[in-house]
Amino acid sequence: MQENQNNIIKTAQLFFLNNLKYILILSITTLSIFIIFQIYNYFQIKELKKTSIEFFNSIEDNDSFVKMIESQKNKNIYSLLSNLKIIQKNNIENKFMDSNKIYKDIISSYELDNLYLSSISAHAAYTLINATYYENTNKYLKDILIYIDKISDDLESYYSIKNELIYLLQVAEIDINKEEYKNNTNVLQVYTNIINSDLISSQIKERVKKIHEFQLYK
Repeated sequence: MQENQNNIIKTAQLFFLNNLKYILILSITTLSIFIIFQIYNYFQIKELKKTSIEFFNSIEDNDSFVKMIESQKNKNIYSLLSNLKIIQKNNIENKFMDSNKIYKDIISSYELDNLYLSSISAHAAYTLINATYYENTNKYLKDILIYIDKISDDLESYYSIKNELIYLLQVAEIDINKEEYKNNTNVLQVYTNIINSDLISSQIKERVKKIHEFQLYK
């Protein structure tokens, strides 16, 4: 019996890791494009010229990024990009706790508008859901919920993402706590709301549907 439960957990972990991998790649790519576009608005600001030189000189050197972050007193676009680079490195090395600390620092220390705050929060939530399965732990669940709450309800483009994350968080909590998916009325209601919503993209509906079917018949 115990062996069967372990096999189910391992299968669920593999399924979610495979599905979350391309979500993470897409979200960090989109976020980078948004932020890099904004760099052009800063090139005219005199106080950032030195920082911009340091940033582009160190872009291929992860150690330089770390030193740059430690030496900077002001929070600006280049230190933000450097932090995102460190997060990317941490995630590749499965250092999710370190990434979580940086996500928290970014959200609390930078004056981000709704778009960037939502984008970074969404990426943080996807990352930690992945970490939850990879480490088979519930220690990230509260932080994931905080990140989801940071995603703006006023941004139409993030409505689908926020609802998918709400669903994924509930599924992860069920799996980690070894509960029965099909008997959980909360997650089933979230699933129904997503499938029936005209505001949620067909791509996310399809992903959620696959996970729902997997959970029902695993």
